[in-house]
Amino acid sequence: MPSANESNIAAAGTALYPHHTDFTGRDPPPADGYSWDQIRNAIKSNSLHALRRTDKGQYEYEQWQDKIDRKTYKNVGEYIAFVILQWPNLQDPADDNTEMTQSMEEKYRAIEPRLTLRLNHYPFPVQQSIQYFVLWSTRDMSLLSERSRLDTYLRLQFIGTQDPLAGPFVEKPLSAELFPPAAGKKKQWMWFLNPVELRSVATVHHIHVFVRDVHPSEPNEVFFERP
Repeated sequence: MPSANESNIAAAGTALYPHHTDFTGRDPPPADGYSWDQIRNAIKSNSLHALRRTDKGQYEYEQWQDKIDRKTYKNVGEYIAFVILQWPNLQDPADDNTEMTQSMEEKYRAIEPRLTLRLNHYPFPVQQSIQYFVLWSTRDMSLLSERSRLDTYLRLQFIGTQDPLAGPFVEKPLSAELFPPAAGKKKQWMWFLNPVELRSVATVHHIHVFVRDVHPSEPNEVFFERP
């Protein structure tokens, strides 16, 4: 439970940067941002509610949301999909009745999912050694049925086809927003899917991805068994 002093500090922050999110019982982020271990432990212990924006960050996020033209875009997710990610008007191929030999699910699965990796511009704060991305997608990439595709995609974004022990060989450019690894290092990542009650954008599939430099002998992904 927060101390009286911590509660006063939290109240002062909300007064300075008023927002509509209730952070009661959720400690403010560390001054230098969450560490890799803090994020990892929150994922592992299923305590993602412990990770939150600062009051200033939440205020700025809500101010940005308020500027969206709701006559043109029904919700934040629609604005993100069509304006920020610049996805075309996506029609579920299951609605196409031209090929009756396939089931609706088979038609949908036959279409390559649209995946877009972007830095999180309204994140909870993380330490400078970490980059915080969001992977937006037209499917739920956290599903076991999508895991192989997700793993391949993240590897291509952060490592390419590089074998750290044999030297780099990259067939495609790495993510444009990714800081290059330091000399003698490679990238390592971990990700999570927010529970429904913590999602500020509920209408577009997305997972939160964190990346840092590590020694080449370490695994590419910090993996947690997920349902």
